[in-house]
This record gives sequence, structure tokens and C-alpha cells, in this order.
Amino acid sequence: MRTNAVKELWRAGKPAFGTWSTIVHHPRYIKLLAMTGLDFVVIEMEHSDYSIGEVGNMCLLAREANIVPIVRVAGEDPHSYTRPLDAGAMGLVLPDVKCAAELESILRYTKYHPRGKRILNLRGPHTDYIKTSSAQRLLEINDQNLTIAMIESKAGLDSIEDLCGVEGLDAIMVGPDDLSHDLGIPTEFQHPLMIEALDHIVAVCNRHDVAWGWSCQDYASAEKWLGRGMRWMPYRNDVAVLYDTFSEAAVELKRLADRT
Repeated sequence: MRTNAVKELWRAGKPAFGTWSTIVHHPRYIKLLAMTGLDFVVIEMEHSDYSIGEVGNMCLLAREANIVPIVRVAGEDPHSYTRPLDAGAMGLVLPDVKCAAELESILRYTKYHPRGKRILNLRGPHTDYIKTSSAQRLLEINDQNLTIAMIESKAGLDSIEDLCGVEGLDAIMVGPDDLSHDLGIPTEFQHPLMIEALDHIVAVCNRHDVAWGWSCQDYASAEKWLGRGMRWMPYRNDVAVLYDTFSEAAVELKRLADRT
């Protein structure tokens, strides 16, 4: 069974870099991302029209191409969490986790015995089809799967200390858009309340040695937060890269052709 390269980086005290798949679900896109040298890809289910079949194909190829597939889930029922894992995801991004009890409930769905009560299905993409039924293998699967809780509300922000104490949590991810909205300052990312919130999250996570981060859109912000200890960084997404690249190209080509 494949090891989780993101976890290996964190255990070595190093940051992990990846990106998002939000509209491009062709298998060749996953292979291309793997060839770039990125560590992981977050496959978006919460804000996309991806089917579980498409997600499964992406996860399977990602595993074969040695880039870690992580799924941001949609829905709150147990199968919303376990189906991506059974399809080969090596981690889950959990939207808007508000308290430790909620996180504990999700971990009971997504971890095998003894940590949780995940339904057994031990021959599939998530085990690379290696037949196994040993208790040791269950522990290995539990250890290799990432659990990343998103802070997107004041409730989650207020619970950050308790969340970082939950066994099985690997990282905290901030959703700045939704968090700013819930704080009453939508999209005001430089507002003192937002700066205070981020500083608090960083301090608590560093104290508990829990990896933390959020999506960065440029190298300057990446450098800033890496300097403060960020170890989880999805860099931009497919929409942003495609739009910005071709918008810049369109402007420049029209300038060269005097199409003003």
C-alpha cells in the first residue's frame, strides 16, 4: 500500500505544496500535475459537479502517478466521507468544522478500529487492491489518511484549541472567504479582526505542532506565511491558472498586433 508523501514531509518538519482541481477532471490533468513536482492535489467536490466516479478515477491515477489525492467533501452523511476514501483518496478536507465534537464524529466514520468504526472494505483503490485483513494494516491505513479540518466560521475559530487536541487531526486549513463573512467583514482580509483571527490560529497550531495553512495566490504571500511556519499550501487552482495565464496572453498578443 502506498505511503502518504504529505505526511512524510510533515514528519520531517517540511511544508507540502499542491493545487486544486475544481473544473478539470481529465485523467491527463492529474498526470500533468504529478509531473510538475507538486506534492498533492485537492479534488473539489463541495463546489463542483464532479461525480464520485470521476473523483475515483482521478484518485486512482494520482496514486499511480505519485501525487497525493485529497478530496474536499460535499455533504455531512457518513458516506460523503467514506466513499471518497474507498475510491482512493489519501485524505479529506472537511469544510466548516465548528467544534471538537463534530470532528470526533467524522473521525469515527473515517477511521478503522480502534480509532473509529469505518465500514470495512479492504480490497479496493484505497489499499491498492492488496488483500489484507490484519489489524496492523488497519492501523497503517488510519495513519496514512490525512484529516484536514477547515476553519470557516467564528464557531470554528473559537474552538481551535479543542480541535487541535483531537487525536487524528493532521492539519487546520483556513477558508478566508467564509471566515471573513462570518466575522462580519466579508472579503476584508486585511481587517484587524481577520488578522487577529489568523494570528490566533497560527499560534495555537504551532503550539500543538499541528500543520496549518490556506490557499496562496502569489509567491509573496507564500513566502510570508512559510516564514511563519505554514506547512499546508494549496497554490491557486485550475480556474485561476487558466484564466490568468490566457488573460495575460490575450492582452499581450493584442498589444503586439496593435489591437487596442
